[in-house]
Amino acid sequence: MLNERLDLTADNEAILYIKMALKNIDFAIISLDHILNTQDINWDIYKDVHTYYFYYLQKTLTVCGNIANVFYNKIPYRPRANEAMISPVQLSKGLRRALNLKLSDYSLIFRREVHNTNRHSDERYDEYLRRVGDYNIVGENTPDDVRREILNTPHLRTYNKQVQVYITVDSRGREVEYPLRQIYQQLFDLKRLLDEAISNRYFNFN
Repeated sequence: MLNERLDLTADNEAILYIKMALKNIDFAIISLDHILNTQDINWDIYKDVHTYYFYYLQKTLTVCGNIANVFYNKIPYRPRANEAMISPVQLSKGLRRALNLKLSDYSLIFRREVHNTNRHSDERYDEYLRRVGDYNIVGENTPDDVRREILNTPHLRTYNKQVQVYITVDSRGREVEYPLRQIYQQLFDLKRLLDEAISNRYFNFN
């Protein structure tokens, strides 16, 4: 990892998982910085505001899913070559215990229903009988009738620029709000926790 080949052992695997989480946190922070602190946009690349914002939103959701897989992995077994090592689900539990990591402290990062809506958008289209809006931007210049249509009828993915909230629906069709400023802060908090863990290497899975 990071130009270094590593032979996994029971002793160093936890460190590798944390480094992987840290790198994904960096990716998410960079993506959110582009959304929350809008840069000079090269319109030759992005074409329109929808492409710009949803490119970085999708990046954020994907890497938050990767982070969730580190600390809340549900795979109960290992490939045959590594079957002597603990399973991913055991490793995740050990990491949470060693770090005293609580879901409630980082609830937005680990909010799977938000990640999954992005991954399973085709299924959501079917659930709405393909009568659904998608990739919407609501801002200060959005006409009132368009704003009402977007915010009050089924739309799969909407970014409200004025309040910096991503709005989607979960697998049950319930609206889910994802406040980006709050997740931005949670990512920095988790990064500090993991940086400290790497520095001190305080892991005891027993």
